[in-house]
Formats: sequence, structure tokens, C-alpha cells
Amino acid sequence: MNRYLLLIVVFAFGLFSGCGEEGYQDEMPYSGFPDVYMNLDLPQFNSLSFDGGYYILDEGVRGIIVYRSSATEYHAYEQNCPYHPYEACATVSVHSSGLYIFCPCCQSQFSFDTGNPIGGPSQFPLREYATYLTVRSLTVTDEIL
Repeated sequence: MNRYLLLIVVFAFGLFSGCGEEGYQDEMPYSGFPDVYMNLDLPQFNSLSFDGGYYILDEGVRGIIVYRSSATEYHAYEQNCPYHPYEACATVSVHSSGLYIFCPCCQSQFSFDTGNPIGGPSQFPLREYATYLTVRSLTVTDEIL
């Protein structure tokens, strides 16, 4: 009798441990980089002088989107899409509308303000790196938030 109970418990555990696969995420690749210092008074960073502006850095795994939410709040998002991040086409960019971040590979959309998915199959946010604003200088580090 105990053998049958044990088999039932093992079967039930195997059955229920497979549930919830919709939350599965491939491990995101990581590529450390030295701190990036951006003097916001330089012409190359003019796009960051207004709310909703963004600039692309050639750092991280596939690049980093630096986005200005307000005069005192900036976000730095990895361009590697969290949904199947090892696929060659899994590089997010700013949608042509300028309203959100978009992955052409899986069709996921992400919020500029939080990096959270707002559409498509991705259930995980974009990787965000730490930003530090000092007067008119913005620093982006490889510290993951």
C-alpha cells in the first residue's frame, strides 16, 4: 500500500512541477562595461534635453537606450530583448511612433518609464542599468537595477 501512495505522490509532484512554464525566462546574457559619463551640455546629447528624448549607447550586450522621463529622472535599458534573448534578431529599439520600445523579433512592446512589457509575448521587463545625474552630467553604470 505504501508503494502505491509513494507512486501517487511522485506522479502528482511531477505533474504539478511542470505547471507555470509561462513564467520561464532564458538567462539574460551580461556584458559588463566601464561607467559612461555623458556631459548633457554637449550637442551629441541634445536629444536628452527634453522629456521623452533618448540616446543609444554602444555598451552592454546589444546597446543601451538612455531615456529621459523628466529633468531629474533617466532610464538606461539594455537593447537585448528578455524574450528568447539569444536569438539573433532579439534587439529592441525605439518604435517609429516614439511611444514605446519594440522588439521586431517577437513583437513585444515595452514601457519607456518602467521597461515592463506592455504587449507581445514577453513577460519580463528589459534589463535596466543604474543612472546617476549630477548637475548636467549623467553617468550610466553596469549596475543592474
